[in-house]
Parts: sequence; C-alpha cells; structure tokens
Amino acid sequence: MRGHAHDDDADAVAQLLDLARDIFGTPVAALTRPTVTTPHHVEQTSSALDPHSTVRLLAGTDLAAAALTVDVVRPDGVADGRLVGVGDPPHRPRLDPRQLEALHVVAALVAGVLHHRERRRAERDDRLASLDALVAGTGRTTVVQPIVDLRSGRVVGAEALSRFASASGVARRPEQVFSDARSSGIGVRLEQAAITSALRMLPTLPPGAYLSVNASAEALLDDRTHELLLSAVPDRLVVEITEHDPVADYGALTEATSRLRGHGVRVAVDDAGAGFASLQHVLHLTPDIVKLDIAFVRGIDADPARRAVARALVGFASELGSTMVAEGVERQDELAVLTDLGVDCGQGYLLGRPTPDPRWGAGPDDTTAILLR
Repeated sequence: MRGHAHDDDADAVAQLLDLARDIFGTPVAALTRPTVTTPHHVEQTSSALDPHSTVRLLAGTDLAAAALTVDVVRPDGVADGRLVGVGDPPHRPRLDPRQLEALHVVAALVAGVLHHRERRRAERDDRLASLDALVAGTGRTTVVQPIVDLRSGRVVGAEALSRFASASGVARRPEQVFSDARSSGIGVRLEQAAITSALRMLPTLPPGAYLSVNASAEALLDDRTHELLLSAVPDRLVVEITEHDPVADYGALTEATSRLRGHGVRVAVDDAGAGFASLQHVLHLTPDIVKLDIAFVRGIDADPARRAVARALVGFASELGSTMVAEGVERQDELAVLTDLGVDCGQGYLLGRPTPDPRWGAGPDDTTAILLR
C-alpha cells in the first residue's frame, strides 16, 4: 500500500512537470530539491528527449545558474526546491508575466503533493516507532480468558489475548494494531512478541489446563514461531490459527502444523463459520479444536438459524474428532442452548472475563457455580 501511495505521488508530480515543461517551452523540466551533498539534486524530470539526451543535457547545465526557475514553496513559506526549465527556448529566453503566474500555480501544486507525501512518511515513521515499542512490550499487556468444560464446569484451558494502549494510555483495538503491524511489515514480529509474553502465563493456569495462543498462517511458517512454541511445554499448548484470508499454500501450512503436533502442540481453528478461510482451515488441517464464532453464539437461544448452523458445525467437529469451543458466551440462555446442542466447551464473559491474574481452579469458583447451578 505504501508503494502505491508513492507511485501516485510520482505520477501527480510527473503530470505537473509535463505542464511546467510546456509553459517553460524547453525540452526538459526538472524538479530539483536540496540534499546533504547538493542544493540542486534532480528528483524528477519531464523530457521530450530520449533518456540519454536528457541525461547529457542535465549534466551539461548549471542548474544553480539556470535562468528559467520557479521556487517550490512549502505551506510554511520555506522554499523546498525549484522547477527548472532546462535547455533555452529558441524564441523566448525569458518568462512573461502570464507564464510566470502559471508556473507559480504549478509549483504550488507540486509543493502540496510533496507536503502530503512527507506528512504520510512522518505518520508512517511514527506508526512504526509505536509498533516497535509494542513489540518491545511498551503499551502491550497479556491477559487470559478461561475455556470451560460445559458439563463439569472445570477450566480446561485459557486463551491468551493481547491488550494495547497508546502512549497516553488510551486503549487500542487489538485487531487494528495487528492489522497496522502487518501493513508495516512487522506483523509476524508482533505476533511472536505476543506469543513470548503469553507463554509466561502458562505457570499461572490450573494444573493440566492448556494455554491457547494466536498465530496467523504466515507466523506459523516462520521457524522462530516454532522455536518459541517448542520452548515451553508443547503438550499444554494450543495454537489458534487466526488467518481471515485464503491461504496460498496449504501444503506448507499443513507441514508446519504437523511438525508442531509431532511435539504435542494442538491446533485450533478460530472463528469457525465466520467466512471462507476458517472453513478451509478446518477442511485442510483437521484441527484438534474448532472454535464456534461469536456471531453464531450471540442470540442463539432466540434464533433458529443460528442454532441450525451451530448444530451442523457440532456434527462436523464430531466427525473430525475435534473438540468444539463456543466463543462469546455472555448469557445463561445461550449457555443452556449450547449445552443442549452438545458443544463441549465455552468461552465468554459469562464464564470468565480476560484477566492478567487468573485464580481459577483454586476451589469452587464463579465459573463452576454458573455451570452447575
């Protein structure tokens, strides 16, 4: 996406330079800007000549002393380059007032394009700096939410979730942060940092309960992710595949998950039923755990269509030998329907909110009471 924005800017400047060249009446128009080494670096040109002739003309021209120039002035009033007509026009060595006025308009438009480009670049740099801080742990915390057996009330696992805050302490949506990280090219790094933090929560869980961590297909194809997962207690880990887009190479992904399974790590598919990708994951990976998307859980007690989808997915999971976990259980009536449908486990605010300090399993707790009352 960043490359496209840069290309759009270059195209806009190219069109403006074509216009400037016509007004100058010269074979070449150049946009020059100062750099550390020269005050008149040629950044972009418009030329009626072939490339070799253009280069020779520019090399033989003293751009600092060129007669046909107009300053490119930033919105703050500071000159940030010049439009230069290169190659004296045969019949018009000077610019008349109308030409000069037109060129000032063109220069102002070029300045606007450059200003927006640099503002986007500054915003990108700020975003990258913020993301780098999140990777390092600043503004990022980890919480866990219990996953509960719907018949016994026992906490059988917990999903690790990342929470993010800005420098001013304002909460940031995790899905947006991870999306920004992917767009900036550090998505896998952020996922791996989140997994590293999540693994530290494993000793806080009840004995025998598993820890579920999230990873995209891209992250699972990275050897560093495997090293992280296998550095803990593999047979107490579940990796939830969170990819929402079609996977280009299921062969490679299946091989990666098979290697993890060989060490005891279980595989879950997140958001089952929510879209094409999740169902493809189920078909190709035969997961140990299938997580029913919250969209089919919320209001399931009052919606026959949701019940029908959930019933079909429960049957599908049973055929695969997979455990079904319902996400987003928030009301007792939803819980009752899910239990009647044969859903194995549940996760949601009714059963336990995400917390950095889990205390489940220490004795009779609220989770067990909700299920067994």
